[in-house]
Amino acid sequence: MEDNLVTIAKFEDNFEADLAQRLLADNGIQAFVKNAIFYSMMPGVFPGKVDLELQVNSEDEEKARAILDEYQNTPEIKRILVRNDVLQEGHFLLTSGRHSANYLEKIHLYQNPQDTARVCEMLAELLVDYDFDTVVGPAYGGIVLAFETARMLEKGFLFTQRKEGVMTIRSGFDLSKVKKAVITEDIITTGGSVKEVITTLKNAGIEVVAVAAIVDRSTEELDFGCPFLPLLKMDIPSWEADDCVLCQNGIPLTVPGSSDKKI
Repeated sequence: MEDNLVTIAKFEDNFEADLAQRLLADNGIQAFVKNAIFYSMMPGVFPGKVDLELQVNSEDEEKARAILDEYQNTPEIKRILVRNDVLQEGHFLLTSGRHSANYLEKIHLYQNPQDTARVCEMLAELLVDYDFDTVVGPAYGGIVLAFETARMLEKGFLFTQRKEGVMTIRSGFDLSKVKKAVITEDIITTGGSVKEVITTLKNAGIEVVAVAAIVDRSTEELDFGCPFLPLLKMDIPSWEADDCVLCQNGIPLTVPGSSDKKI
């Protein structure tokens, strides 16, 4: 079989080689990583001198190269979401109350601190030129993003949460020096929660100068009264409960974040 194998890519990182191998496997192509065993036995030895060769059967070469080219030309943020299995398929109840055939499971991203840190670095790059003193994140997912982004930008941090159904700034924070803020959020569908945070901050005398998010999956243009800076725009259809085609077809509804509870 080795005589029929051709090398289609080389990697210095075992993780990237494994990811490419799994990507091809998901598309029905058997791939092999040459030198992977040696690398795993001696991690860190001769860094940059051990090539991990991704090989496929010669008859699969053209298709395999096309798959890898498409992946490598995909924006980095989307590659991060793909490799962390963030995009889920099924029938989901979104935070907005709408139903969708797809759900972005952000918890999968947060389980990978290294990739989460990279995402926060990308958010920080979007915000670095704005004039503000604090990064705000709505509980719970936005807390991780806001804290790490604030650390990278050497800014202050605070978070908001719902108290008896009303969005509030978490008690205990000293707001005396907070004048201008940016908001970081993970997934935005209708923007309703972010608008609540903006109102809460304005009521506290804090100006919101920008909103940054990992994914904008809204179906209509959002107006927050300040620049909206998503890392990725995804067109994912959703429906009001009464108009949901998935409900009409009797597909059980999953409530994310509730132990995969079906209703």
